[in-house]
Amino acid sequence: MVRRLTVFLLFVFVFIRVIEAQSIIGTLLDDDTQQPIEGATILLQAVDSVYIGTSVSGTDGVFILNNYVKEYCLVIQHFSYQTKRVLNKGMIVDTIRLIPKDYVLDEIVIKSGRPFVRVKDGHLEYNLSVFPGSRMATNAYEALVKLPGIQENKGVLALAGAEKLTIILNGKPSTMNVGQIETFLRNTPVNRVEKVEVMYSAPPEYHVKGAVLNVVMKRSDNYFFQGEICGDYKNQYFNSGGMNGNFRLSISKAILDVMYSAENNKSMEYMDLYSKHTLLGQIYNIEQDEQLRSKYWNHNLRTAFEYDFNEESHVSISYTGNYVPFRHNNSLTTGNYQIGNVDKYINTRMHNVTVRYKSEFGLDIGGDYTYYHSDNNQNLRANFQNGEQDYFDMKSGQRVDRYSIYADQKHRLTRNWELGYGASFQFVRDKDFQIYNQVVGDIYTQNTSSDLKETTTNFYVSMNKKSKTGASFFVSATGEYYTISNYHKWAIYPQASFSYSRSLSHMFQLSLSTNKTYPSYWNMQSSVNHLNGYTELHGTPGLKPMTAYSLNGNYVLKQKYIFGMFFVHSSDYFTQTAYQSTKRLVLIYKNTNWNYMRLWGMNVILPFKSGNWLDSHFTLTTMQMRQRCDNFFDIPFDRKKWIFNAVLDNTFKVSRELSFELIGNVQTPVIQGTFDIGMCYDLAIGMKWSFAKDKITLSVRCNDIFNTGVPKMKVRFAGQYLNMNGDYYSRSVTIHLAYRFGGYKKRGIKSVDTSRFGF
Repeated sequence: MVRRLTVFLLFVFVFIRVIEAQSIIGTLLDDDTQQPIEGATILLQAVDSVYIGTSVSGTDGVFILNNYVKEYCLVIQHFSYQTKRVLNKGMIVDTIRLIPKDYVLDEIVIKSGRPFVRVKDGHLEYNLSVFPGSRMATNAYEALVKLPGIQENKGVLALAGAEKLTIILNGKPSTMNVGQIETFLRNTPVNRVEKVEVMYSAPPEYHVKGAVLNVVMKRSDNYFFQGEICGDYKNQYFNSGGMNGNFRLSISKAILDVMYSAENNKSMEYMDLYSKHTLLGQIYNIEQDEQLRSKYWNHNLRTAFEYDFNEESHVSISYTGNYVPFRHNNSLTTGNYQIGNVDKYINTRMHNVTVRYKSEFGLDIGGDYTYYHSDNNQNLRANFQNGEQDYFDMKSGQRVDRYSIYADQKHRLTRNWELGYGASFQFVRDKDFQIYNQVVGDIYTQNTSSDLKETTTNFYVSMNKKSKTGASFFVSATGEYYTISNYHKWAIYPQASFSYSRSLSHMFQLSLSTNKTYPSYWNMQSSVNHLNGYTELHGTPGLKPMTAYSLNGNYVLKQKYIFGMFFVHSSDYFTQTAYQSTKRLVLIYKNTNWNYMRLWGMNVILPFKSGNWLDSHFTLTTMQMRQRCDNFFDIPFDRKKWIFNAVLDNTFKVSRELSFELIGNVQTPVIQGTFDIGMCYDLAIGMKWSFAKDKITLSVRCNDIFNTGVPKMKVRFAGQYLNMNGDYYSRSVTIHLAYRFGGYKKRGIKSVDTSRFGF
C-alpha cells in the first residue's frame, strides 16, 4: 500500500512539473494594501524587447503566460498603478508589488480611496481587498469579525439588528455547525475571499431564512499545484494547538481539493456560584466553585472534486468527515453544600457526502447525506454535607441520518425583470437513548429512548427588478410544511428588499424578512443531564421552533459611513434559563418557549483614516430589548432593558510587511429571561508579520487582556436569588504560523451542519 501511494504521488509530481513547464506563473499585489491586483496587463518580451505574449491578472492577482522562455522581461501595466518592468529567469516569478499612482494637478495631489462597501441588489457588499481591518486578518474568520456590525462570542457571529445570523458560501447554505464553520473560516486565507455580502433578508434560493453573511470565494481555472501548511498555538490556562495541511490541484477544467487537520484542544472554565435557595419556606445558602475541564483531539478530513463544463456550468462532489475518538469532560465541584465529580467520555463521528450541479441555463440542483454517531458514558459522585450521597452511571447515544435535496431555477424576463422558483426537501431520523445504572441516593433519573422523524418541505417563487434610475426591488414568498412526531405546521414566509442609489455617495437599503429557528433534537427529549449534585439540564418535549420577523433600513454615505435602524420580533422565542426549583433543592436549566422577544434600535458605523499608518472604524449600537414569558415555571416575566455597545478597531501599519492592531469593546448590562447580565469590556492587541517573499506569515494576538470579557450574572426575581461569576481564564494568547507553497490560496469549502445534533 505504501509503495503504491509513493508511486502515485511521484506520478502526480512529475505530471505537474510537465504541465508547469509550459507556463510562467506570477502574482501581483498592491504595495500599500498587500491585496491582489485584478485586470493588470502583463506583456512578455524577450531580453531584446521582442514581443512574445500577453496575459491579464485574475481576481486573485495571479497571471499565467503559456509562451515559456528561459530568460525574459515582463512589463506590467495598470491604469491605477505605476508601470513596472521585471527581468526574470524560470517558470515561477516572485511576487510583484505595484505602486499606486498619484495624480498631480497644479500642486494638488489627489489620492483616490477605494470604497469598501456598497449597496447592491438589496444587500451590503464589502470588498475585503480594500477594507481597512482585513490587513491584520490572517484568515477569513478574523476578516468577518472585523466587518462593521459583526460581533463574535465564542465562535458565534452576530449581526447588529438581526435575531440570528447564518453564514453561507458562494450563495448556498453551508452544512456546518457553529464550531465547524469557525474552524473552516480560520483555515481559509483572507485573500481567497472575493467579497462578503451582508443580507438582512436572504433570497429564497439560498434555502435559509433571515440575516445572512454570504462569503464569495475566488475561482480559478489555471493549471497549478498549490499547498499550505499551518501551525497554531494557544494558551488559555492550558496549552493547546494543532496543525493542518492541504493541497489543491487544478488541471484545465478539473479541480481536486484535499484537507486534513488535527487539533489538540484543552480548555478550563471556572464558575463561582452563590444560590439563596428557598424551599418549603426555608432558605438554603449554597456556595460552590466549579471547574470545567475538557480535553480531546479533533480530526477533520475533506476531499472535493469539481469539474467545470464552462464558466456557467459545473458539477462538484465532496466528502467531509469529523472524528473525535475520545473526549473527556470533567466537572469538579466544591462548596458548603456538596463535593462532587462528574466525568463524561464522548466518542463522535460524522460523515457527509454532497453533490451539486449548476447549469448554464439557470438550473441549480443538489443534495447531500449526513450520518452522525455519538456515544456517551457519564458517571457522577456527589457527597453532601449532611452525609448523604448521590451516585450513578449513565450511558447515552445519538444516531442521526439526514437526507436533503433542492432544485432552483431562474429566468431573465423583459424590462430587467427576473423570475425565480424552486423547492427543497429534507428528511431526518434521530434516534436517542439514555440509560441509568447503579443509581444511589435521592436523585432524579429517567431512562429514555426515542425515534424522531422530521420532514421539511419548502417551495418558493421570487421576482426582482433593476431599473436604470438606480433602484432595485425584490419580493418572494416561501411556503413550508414542517412535521416532527405529532407536530404539523404549514407556514408562509414573505421576504422583500428595496435599494436605491441616488448617487455613489447616497445609497438606501430597506429589507423585510422572516426566519424560523428549530431547537436541537436532544433539547426536545424528556432527558435530564446532571451537571453536578446541584445543577441539572432538562430537555423540553414539545419545544416549538421560534419565528422571527425583522425590518431593517440602512443609509450608506460615500460608500463608507453607515447609519441603520432595525426592529425584530421573535415569537415562541426559546433560550436556556436557570430556575431554582420549589419542589427540590436543585438548580434547573431548561429551554422554554416565551411569548416573544423584541428588539428595536439603531447602529452607526464611522470609519476614519490618518495618512498611510492608521485605519480605524468605530461602531455604536443602541437598542431596547423586551422579553415576555407567561409560562416560565411558576414565575412569569415581562422585562425591558436599554443596551449600548461600542467597538473601536484600529490597525497600525508600520511597513509593508508589519502591522499592529488594537481593538476595544464595551457593552452595558443586558437581560436574558430572569437573568441580569452585567457590563463587560475587553481589549485585544495583535501583530502580523509577513516575510520570505510573503510565503510565511506569523501572527500573534492577545484577547481580553484584562480578563473582563465575560460578564457576571445574577437573578433577583420573584424570590429567585442567584449569583454567577465566570470571568476567569478568558485571556488567551494565540500564535499562528503559515507557509504557502506554489502560490497556494485555499478554496472555499462546504462543511456539515450538526448544530442540532449532540448533547
